[in-house]
Amino acid sequence: MEAEMSRRGRVKWLWALLALALSAGAGIVALYAGRHHVPVHWQVAVRALISGVTVDHGVRIAMPDGVHLAASLYLPPNARRSLPTVLIRLPYDRKRYGEALASALFFSRHGYAVLVQDIRGKFESEGEFAPWYRATEDGAATLDWIVQQPWSNGKVGTFGCSALGELQYALARARHPAHAAMIAQGAGGALGSMRGTSAHFGFFEGGVFQLASGFGWFVKHGAKDPRAPAPAGLDIGSAIWGLPVAGLVNQARPAPNAYDELLRWPLDDPRWRGYGFVSDGDRLTTPTLDINNWGDQTIEGTLALARHARAQETDRGPVRHHVVIAPGDHCEAEAIAQTGRFGDLEMPHAEQPYRDWYLRWFDHWLRGNADALEELPPYLFYVVGEGRWLTSSHWPPEGVQTQRWYLHSAGRANSRDGDGQLLTAPAPAGEANDEFVYDPAKPVPSRGGPLCCTGNPADRAGPVDQRDVETRSDVLVYTSPPLQRPLRIAGPLVAKLTVSSSAPDTDFVARLVHVWPDGRATSIQEGALRARYREGTDKPALMTPGQTYQIAVNMRSIAYLLPEGHRLRLHVTSSSFPRLERNLNTGGDNAEESRGVVARNRVHHGGARLSYLELPVLELPAVGSDR
Repeated sequence: MEAEMSRRGRVKWLWALLALALSAGAGIVALYAGRHHVPVHWQVAVRALISGVTVDHGVRIAMPDGVHLAASLYLPPNARRSLPTVLIRLPYDRKRYGEALASALFFSRHGYAVLVQDIRGKFESEGEFAPWYRATEDGAATLDWIVQQPWSNGKVGTFGCSALGELQYALARARHPAHAAMIAQGAGGALGSMRGTSAHFGFFEGGVFQLASGFGWFVKHGAKDPRAPAPAGLDIGSAIWGLPVAGLVNQARPAPNAYDELLRWPLDDPRWRGYGFVSDGDRLTTPTLDINNWGDQTIEGTLALARHARAQETDRGPVRHHVVIAPGDHCEAEAIAQTGRFGDLEMPHAEQPYRDWYLRWFDHWLRGNADALEELPPYLFYVVGEGRWLTSSHWPPEGVQTQRWYLHSAGRANSRDGDGQLLTAPAPAGEANDEFVYDPAKPVPSRGGPLCCTGNPADRAGPVDQRDVETRSDVLVYTSPPLQRPLRIAGPLVAKLTVSSSAPDTDFVARLVHVWPDGRATSIQEGALRARYREGTDKPALMTPGQTYQIAVNMRSIAYLLPEGHRLRLHVTSSSFPRLERNLNTGGDNAEESRGVVARNRVHHGGARLSYLELPVLELPAVGSDR
């Protein structure tokens, strides 16, 4: 008996020493990480061991076509039966990607089983990769596997940002009974074709390919074989100038790449429907907490997906689809509270209790407890420039009034030194139009705006000073007088223009700008339209040179406050490079061509040929009001 007690005592001491060693090791790792770069997967492995979380990287799940997908299973301390599960699917290496590792540890430490899976064709998973080829079917098959495990309670929540969010929407298309809830962040790229628009992976806006993000992402992540050698010493800033656009990635990384086939498909090609993007015919019924940022290039996709899902809600229970829109760039909702900056601007009061929301959302839908975030409205959004969060039941918010600001000039609106004006009165008949020369060989450079994932550290996103761009003669600049009272914008921005061109096809780019009393001119939001898609991406039609057309350039949504004494400004041009590919103005297959022609483009704004900016204006609160 004494020998047995002695043995137990030694075991307890050994465990105590091991725990002490692990704690000390974790402290050393944390200290070292503060001074040096320690891979996230090392840090997570140590923390998982200390927390009692078990990790199995050897999970392999068979898909219906025989392909096996690799996954890692995280089980909480003292794992028992009937655990709710969090599923994270990604194309970025489940064993190395920091967001997935940190999220797996977070949820497993709070009592969830977590499955992190390499999607088809990525890292240790078999098959061929393309975004998001068979994502709906593979996700549903993974849910089938989860609910058959002895530790599963039959309910699964999905989690993650960007690609990790888009893959959740691809799965939601299946309406699998085990898919109990989603937390999708920065996931507007899940939008495919809807109501005459095509976005597909956040690839396109107004039919224009978003080149910088598309090229950067596919060079790094788009190879069909993840073992294909990565480009060494690639100068992205130089490489992105190459033509044709359709061959750019293959030149940088010579290996089969999903970029090549997707860019070559017409926007209305039926092959898009074989991928996981959401279209009009899909029903979205999974309860969703949707989080995005005003600077995300897919923000309008998030709002469109939410509108589509909310239109299908039929019961009167808890809100099943919440949308939270924070300041910041792609996937920065949590980080912006620490950095406090969005582009050139400060963002006070940007914090929210995101981690608490995540647990409460999943606890309700996966465990049947908590309050389903009953205090959270359908829409919670941050007003840039005001530093406050507002709520709404719809988007755009209740109470918004549309204001028109009309373009005026005497025909010389070229550059900020021209005579372009933005006024609330329509331009009279006979007012001169404005013309600029767009040369694809000399595009207007991008400055900030909705940009991500380019791989080029020189690229900046968000509200950035535009003063160097405004000196160019190929940028039409229309400026308001100083505002007599603060102007709060909340909703989608649209530039409705009457245009003509010497070319059969060209692009029109519109950018809303905040002009400060000290002369700064920081971007608010922007958008583009390829003229051939003026009637919808499903109805392409070339222009007749010299004929006028009325077009609508959708400039994304925003919530923004301009103070009294500041001015509003609109840019109209035909390029923003490298954020957007250059239209070569030929009317041919732009992705496959290598030579462009110069276009003389006009904006008309007198009499029946009006051009104007539509602003969704939300009145400021009366003194003492909370709105």
